[in-house]
Amino acid sequence: MLFGGKNDQMNIGIIGIGNMGYALSVALSKSKEDTILVYDRGKYKVPKIKNIKRANSLIDLVKSSDTIFVSVKPNDAEKLFDEISLNVEGKTVVSVVALYPYSKMVEKMPKAKICKIMTSIAAETGKAPVLAYCQKELFESLKRLLEKIGEPYLFDEKIIDALVPITGSGPAIVAYFLDSLSQYMLLAGVEKDLAERITNLVTYSTSIYALKKDVDYRTLIKKVATPSGITIKILQEFDKRTLKGNVVDSIYSKIKEYVKL
Repeated sequence: MLFGGKNDQMNIGIIGIGNMGYALSVALSKSKEDTILVYDRGKYKVPKIKNIKRANSLIDLVKSSDTIFVSVKPNDAEKLFDEISLNVEGKTVVSVVALYPYSKMVEKMPKAKICKIMTSIAAETGKAPVLAYCQKELFESLKRLLEKIGEPYLFDEKIIDALVPITGSGPAIVAYFLDSLSQYMLLAGVEKDLAERITNLVTYSTSIYALKKDVDYRTLIKKVATPSGITIKILQEFDKRTLKGNVVDSIYSKIKEYVKL
């Protein structure tokens, strides 16, 4: 190995340092005993964290890493897996490539241990959901790393693909609706930066409350929406405009172009 160290040290490679790869590198670097090696063909920014290092080349990264995270665009994945296939024997390859079939990775890298995961750029917080598809024994061995990203769950591949709009696209979809709340505050006379901060605080505190209280969404709504109050009237207006149904239908109509549900 390129880097020596303690018996429990791992050399982790990340191929593709776009928004997703960057978030992964930050999250995984929290294991100070591990060395994170990163590489991207294009221009890329390396986080200024002591145990994150820039690889000299793609093959340098692959040969020097025990576990390799692949975070490239789906259109680039095919060629990349072909390029690294001869150098991953006995190594663990963790794919974060959305909707790329597990079976194709096994076919291209038969001597590697492969795990398919889906998460989002929110992995940088260490609090993102991480959905994984691989052999249970491999999943258990990867838990120490995946828990740096967030909360790992083992799922069937079909479910992981169906949930890409939630786990992968989730931050963008959530931000889309939060922007609506922020836009309302602009109408009420609040400055943009403050409106977005208040929206983020409401969202953050609500999420923490729901997680700590282990309360489901409908129960939470009932706690806030008292009869004849302003909250219930707003929610009834949402229902009249079939807002919830339109959201579900919009997600379903697009994901079914990629996944048979």
